[in-house]
Amino acid sequence: MDCGVKNSAVNGAHLAELLDLIRTGDAGAVEELLRTFLPGARFLIQRRLGEFDVDGEARSVLATAIRGMESDASIGPEQLTGMIRQLIQQRFAPGARPREATSTGSSAPATQVATEILGHMSPVERDALRRCYVLGESPEAFVGGLKLTLEEFRAIRSRARAEFSQRNPKATYAA
Repeated sequence: MDCGVKNSAVNGAHLAELLDLIRTGDAGAVEELLRTFLPGARFLIQRRLGEFDVDGEARSVLATAIRGMESDASIGPEQLTGMIRQLIQQRFAPGARPREATSTGSSAPATQVATEILGHMSPVERDALRRCYVLGESPEAFVGGLKLTLEEFRAIRSRARAEFSQRNPKATYAA
């Protein structure tokens, strides 16, 4: 997930320009940055909270990121997405507000079901899923280090999704 920037190679120069304008107090640049990153921030927060009305939270995270950029000139476009993701992870920790299973006969929260499923996996499988879903790393970046192929990771992810869906059919999960 790239928090809204579709092609970082193309947008890197534009983001650098936006950051410079923001640091000089340009309100238009702030609005453009908000428009660019709001959909991705909203998605990440929705994925963590399971709620659909998270615009206020997403704007708050982006406002914090903008204040950080204004006060720290060392933050460049290449750190911006990571900074936003880290703020979301800190504010909306998984399990802080677990979604309850609904009308399935199960009263276990989705996080408890996920914990049980992960408990039956190997350490390598758990680490691969953690790096993908919690840390936001792309599978291509870590499968080699875990001695997995991309196809093996996809199979692990598919099995975890299928078991989670079977045990908690009303819950949502990230793609």
